[in-house]
Amino acid sequence: MKQRKHPRVPASLPCTIRDAAGAESPFELVDLSEAGARIRCPSALNAMTEIQVAILLPATRVGGPEDVRLDTRGVVVWSHEVGDHFDTGVFFPELDPATQAALQAYVASAAV
Repeated sequence: MKQRKHPRVPASLPCTIRDAAGAESPFELVDLSEAGARIRCPSALNAMTEIQVAILLPATRVGGPEDVRLDTRGVVVWSHEVGDHFDTGVFFPELDPATQAALQAYVASAAV
């Protein structure tokens, strides 16, 4: 089994995605890494679909005085049916340094 470059940690946070047509939908965030996320969706998303992802990272997990809003482009990598929903892997190809640092802090806080 191939080991991931960035470890994933459980994350149950509010997550919203916006598709190319501008339609916004709330989704359940399952886990998060420094490079992407797994979200739970009611239907499959096609691989290579570009979406806009918004996640609010809590200040207590990123070591800051206030919550950090991650609002970035995501690319669907895979989508697998799991019972009555689809688990979907999303890659974040463009993270600014501040957002990258917040994600690193979030992932590191899970190891504590």
